[in-house]
Amino acid sequence: MKKIILLSAALAMACLAEDRVVPAGSTVFVQAEDGFDTYLDAAIRSKHVPVVIVTTKEKADYSLEGVSDHVKAGWAKTVFLGQIHSDEQAGIRLVNNKTGEVVFAYAVNKKNSLHGRQTAAEACAKHLKDVISKP
Repeated sequence: MKKIILLSAALAMACLAEDRVVPAGSTVFVQAEDGFDTYLDAAIRSKHVPVVIVTTKEKADYSLEGVSDHVKAGWAKTVFLGQIHSDEQAGIRLVNNKTGEVVFAYAVNKKNSLHGRQTAAEACAKHLKDVISKP
C-alpha cells in the first residue's frame, strides 16, 4: 500500500516539478527500499547524471527517495505468452533537504523487463538527468 501511495504521489508531483532545476554538482543521498538504492546509485553513475552521491543525509543537498515493485512471470505467462521476464514498477522523488520541497518526481512501469530493477532504475536516472542544470 505504501508503494502505491508513493507512486501515485510521484505521478502527481511530476506535473508540479517540471519547472524546477537542480544545480549540477549537488550532493544527493539515495534512500530506497529493498536494495533499490543500489540500482539507483549504479544507474545515476551509468547515465552520467551530474550529481555527487553521498552516504549520509546530513551532508546532502537533496534526498532521492525511491520504491520499486518486482513481479516475476508466473507459470501461465511463461507457458501461454512465452514471457519469462519480470514486470517492474518504480517511483522516485527528489526532495530539497533545506526546504522540504519536492523538486522532481517520476514513476515508471516496465512490462516484461529483461534486466528487471536495473531497467526501472535507469529510466528514473535518465529522467532525473533532465532536471539537472548543465555544468
